[in-house]
Amino acid sequence: VESLGLKYHYIRDKIIERAEQLGEDGKKVTSLCAYCARMKRGHLYATARKAGANKLVLGQHEQDANESFMMSLFHNGFLRTMKAKYQINAGDLWVIRPMMYCRESLMTEFAKKAGLPVVNENCPACFEEPKERARMKKLLAREEAMYPNLFDNMRRAILPLMHDDLTGILRRYTNEITQQKK
Repeated sequence: VESLGLKYHYIRDKIIERAEQLGEDGKKVTSLCAYCARMKRGHLYATARKAGANKLVLGQHEQDANESFMMSLFHNGFLRTMKAKYQINAGDLWVIRPMMYCRESLMTEFAKKAGLPVVNENCPACFEEPKERARMKKLLAREEAMYPNLFDNMRRAILPLMHDDLTGILRRYTNEITQQKK
């Protein structure tokens, strides 16, 4: 980071401890992963603003998008995944994910060749027990063994979901249908 002339930022927070007390009636939040992701995004946005940045570049890859899609489908009943590029609600920052079209294995291979560290899992809650993302990763790996084109097919299927212009249309359509059923 120093050799590129960039400033390194390290943020420390007790997200897990707070999550165990902020749910209903002082109990653990219902979705630790969702809570933690929201808190981390808030820290990243604040740090980017403090640095005077207007872009936040994240390193999620294709498998991350597929896992998010599957979790949204299984748990929420929505066709949704991470966006490759979007402007946050406040309008002052753009989030971009340039690695969304790269397989995790390519990123790992590059990191090893470049002598960079490979962090397999960095979630303190996941060290205790596998969480949903780990389950989805295993499920997709197992299915890919049977269907070698799985990730190519998933990329093609979720591509429209990864771009911001479709979000409003899908949300409106879902709301209309669910309201009709009531």
